[in-house]
Amino acid sequence: MTAITDTPFAKLEADGRLLKPTLKADTHVEGRFGFRGDISYDGPETILKEVFTVSESGKPAIGFLAGSIKEYETLPKLIESFGDALDSEGKYFVFVGDIPRGSRWYVPIGSAKVFIVFIDDTSVYNELIDAFYVDKVKLKKFDTSAKLDALADVGLKYASISDYEEISFDEGLKRKNAA
Repeated sequence: MTAITDTPFAKLEADGRLLKPTLKADTHVEGRFGFRGDISYDGPETILKEVFTVSESGKPAIGFLAGSIKEYETLPKLIESFGDALDSEGKYFVFVGDIPRGSRWYVPIGSAKVFIVFIDDTSVYNELIDAFYVDKVKLKKFDTSAKLDALADVGLKYASISDYEEISFDEGLKRKNAA
């Protein structure tokens, strides 16, 4: 069993940022630690919601992360709060409610590159199923850990960068404010 202190989630746990966990333990995949819940990143009111995230044994950073935020402007603070837990090798998906409808951006911030997607009245879970073409009927039969594993397996290998427009964070702000 992997102790959270031996994962990239250690600092977030020590800072009390891992909220409402439905999973905070090893998953069914050997050497994989997973978290499902919310993560605060700029005070108690600013939260990455509906988080799906895993780290792999022996890797210093989180390999896969998905969640939603209300305001695009808070994205740099989110990345900053994760610090070294995010790197250039990870696959990070942030669904944002206040960017133009239909937006799909690939935004480098620090060493991390983040897939940014507009989200409205749906869940991160449903958005991931649609983006990754995962069989929803099969997932219904899985427990929380197996669902996370199934989504992370696809997310860690995700390579459809051409489906996203690569822009800077500042360009994203301009587009958001012009909408």
